[in-house]
Amino acid sequence: MANNITAICRVCNKSAPADQFKLHYKLKQMVCPNCFSGKTEKAAEKAEQKKVEEPPRPAGWDKEDEYLEKMARLRPKEQNPQFTKIPGSTLVKCTCSICEYTFKYDPLRKIPYTCPYCNGDIPKLKTFNLL
Repeated sequence: MANNITAICRVCNKSAPADQFKLHYKLKQMVCPNCFSGKTEKAAEKAEQKKVEEPPRPAGWDKEDEYLEKMARLRPKEQNPQFTKIPGSTLVKCTCSICEYTFKYDPLRKIPYTCPYCNGDIPKLKTFNLL
């Protein structure tokens, strides 16, 4: 027998089949499956964080200003030294720019060719003072 009775959840105000409602231990009431699994709580937290993160912008703020601000935040990450000399050997310690994995790299033989963890390309060693 098909039971097509739907009920409205008191937490999210959405309708769901009545036989799928469960008693939530924190809210102490019957809630829909989405509220029971915590999806609505996570969505509410993300919405709050989004509101808090956006500071008020001055008049005349446009897409170009957004792009410049984003690039200014990314630039310090790019300037981090990826290679550091290991004392007493010809190897250098390389940090992958994609996955942040640290591994030993031989600049003379250029081995390994890619990052052992994510298979990302290794940038060329520009400074020869590390050798």
